[in-house]
Amino acid sequence: MSPSFTLPQLTTLKLEWHNEGVLVMAFNRPKRMNSMVPESYAEWKQVMELVHATPDIRVLVITGNGRAYSAGQDLSSARSFATVKEEQEDIFRRNEVTRNLTKLIIASPIPIIAAVNGPAIGYGCTTLALCDLVISVESAVFRTPFAELAFCAEGCSSVTFPRMLGSSVANDMILFGRTVGAKEMHERGFVGRLVKPEELGLLALTLAKELAGRSQEAIKVSRSLVRSAQFVDELVRVNDKEMDELYKRMISEDAKQAIAKLFAQLQAKGTKPKI
Repeated sequence: MSPSFTLPQLTTLKLEWHNEGVLVMAFNRPKRMNSMVPESYAEWKQVMELVHATPDIRVLVITGNGRAYSAGQDLSSARSFATVKEEQEDIFRRNEVTRNLTKLIIASPIPIIAAVNGPAIGYGCTTLALCDLVISVESAVFRTPFAELAFCAEGCSSVTFPRMLGSSVANDMILFGRTVGAKEMHERGFVGRLVKPEELGLLALTLAKELAGRSQEAIKVSRSLVRSAQFVDELVRVNDKEMDELYKRMISEDAKQAIAKLFAQLQAKGTKPKI
């Protein structure tokens, strides 16, 4: 079927439409390991708004271009401000974009398939738990290094990670920043299917087209049973709580000190920080 909509022109994401009703969204900053700048969150939000408003889109596939799925937030993109008030207002605006993006992902009217082609870090990792299916290459790694930056859990990971991974592994990732391999994430049920790199794109697209060709009413009912209205409401509340706390963390002095320390360490190694 031909689309009844126009794909937006984006700078940090790449969109690809398939007439079967499948939209593929790829993080598209491969030289920066698909790390996310403020425009990335805003454009992803724009894509999710399109998904919510467009019945022709039946399945969304999310992946990354290049070696990484997403290396998380690009901290090197931070701007300088004349006053503390201006800085806090900017952080608040960015926080609200992320809050609303997460809500749109939580309430997605269609299945989301994540095709993890490489490292998934920070928000790129936590939001995987909100997808309907995660397919990953065997070499991918998953990491949420929030504590080392004096940040806190986000993307609903304070609820989804303990339920999917168990409290011990969830704490290991959220509090200690442990890097977990795709095999273990598959064994724990976080990743649905493990594949070789050359198989990932084709499998994700094949499954998406297969799903798009089935009864959309039946899929809608099944998704509402698996992800009940009560659970969706809980995730929305959790997201709001996390984002409220994350804002406090991001404007705190200890977070600024932690980021400065990380910058110094990575600059000494000739690399740039991401989360």
